[in-house]
Amino acid sequence: MSTLYVDTINEKTSGNGVQIADLVPAAGSVVQVAQWNVTPIAIGTGGSWAATTVPTIANTYSVGDYAFTKQYSGSKVVAMVSGHVDHSGSSNDPAIVALLESSGTFMGAAYRHVRVNNNEPVTYAFSGEDTTTGTSKTYKLRCHYSGSIMYFGRSAANNSSHVFTVVFMEIAQ
Repeated sequence: MSTLYVDTINEKTSGNGVQIADLVPAAGSVVQVAQWNVTPIAIGTGGSWAATTVPTIANTYSVGDYAFTKQYSGSKVVAMVSGHVDHSGSSNDPAIVALLESSGTFMGAAYRHVRVNNNEPVTYAFSGEDTTTGTSKTYKLRCHYSGSIMYFGRSAANNSSHVFTVVFMEIAQ
């Protein structure tokens, strides 16, 4: 096996050189993909949640954070969120799961009016995008529920077969 090191590639007809570091993927190309398997967790939620409330870092509870390093500052990140959440303590209550960038940029959310609880997980699924610049990103999975507890990636009985994942895709612009 051999390794080829190249700093410049010359264009065939003109002989003009292109620096390897200057090559960027075409707009719309997927630069990288990362998957976050959210560790099963129980989140205590207090207070009430209204369907018309916009989720922010301040008015939701933390499920977890994910560090993501973009290869290009100007690219965007598309996130696809999907997973099971069990609810405990009451039924017929509003609940939300949201994803935000650490600066507070809202990326997306899924709202449920929960009518089942205690070992009956329901699916939350949504997507969103982050178009802010910079390469060092932290994404925050947040939640709120008018009931008492949300179980992510597990049931109230701690059956951890109910997976919760977030897939991040960096897209060249």
